Amino acid sequence: MWKSVQYLQTADAPDLIPPDLLAESYERCRMFDVPEDQKRLGDALGEGETRNFLQQNGRLASYGHLVVEEYRGDIKGSHDLFILTNAEARILGLWSHPEIVAGAAEINLRPGASLSEGSAGTNAVALALAAQGPVVLKGKEHLCRIFHDWMCAAAPIISSDGDLVGCLDISAAEGPIYEKLALTRSIAREIGRLVGNKRTTRFHITMRQREVLTLFAQGASYKGIAKELGISIKTVEEHLDAVRAKMGTKSRRACIKKAMEIGAL
Repeated sequence: MWKSVQYLQTADAPDLIPPDLLAESYERCRMFDVPEDQKRLGDALGEGETRNFLQQNGRLASYGHLVVEEYRGDIKGSHDLFILTNAEARILGLWSHPEIVAGAAEINLRPGASLSEGSAGTNAVALALAAQGPVVLKGKEHLCRIFHDWMCAAAPIISSDGDLVGCLDISAAEGPIYEKLALTRSIAREIGRLVGNKRTTRFHITMRQREVLTLFAQGASYKGIAKELGISIKTVEEHLDAVRAKMGTKSRRACIKKAMEIGAL
């Protein structure tokens, strides 16, 4: 799945999972009789069941898609696989380069499939949900061989109401693990904020759009914002245009005022 993808090598991050917790997870998986040499995930919903599952989790799935695509738009060319699950580790969405998503589907890694320990063995999503904290799992730390060439960073999604609602995982063959972990945590926090904030339901203001709008409110120029956030001037313009359209305003002043009224700034 990852053979055609090339990454720059960086120094390994320190392990975030204590050996005793990994050992406990392995033991639970063996009690579940999870086959270490399985070639496909076994616990996946049928087509109709998956449709119902996605509808039942529509709010989380919609916000997850919105935020992940927002971030992916700023890191064009990335072949990382973004995976969103609910609080029971069942997949709501996957986003990446088409060939990566197709490769994932070959092992039944798709919406409706489960990444619980009983189905997928020891993996970053299951551990992050259990610990309710960020997790990095590398290569053979996964119980099942189908994940042995994966490096995964996962973070639980906690709503602004304090509820555990899901998990966000970024998986790849290799690469800068510190950056992946930081990105995973940022996306998870943003999804949680949106899910728990009823005032943002209509406008869908993402973290990056809020950052751009805040800098505009502080008087920064397009060029200054682009430099501050590490994005292009065209991307800055696109973010601001998107916010204006969502809020139904024509001027920057009106856009800022409305954002403040709904708590987006």
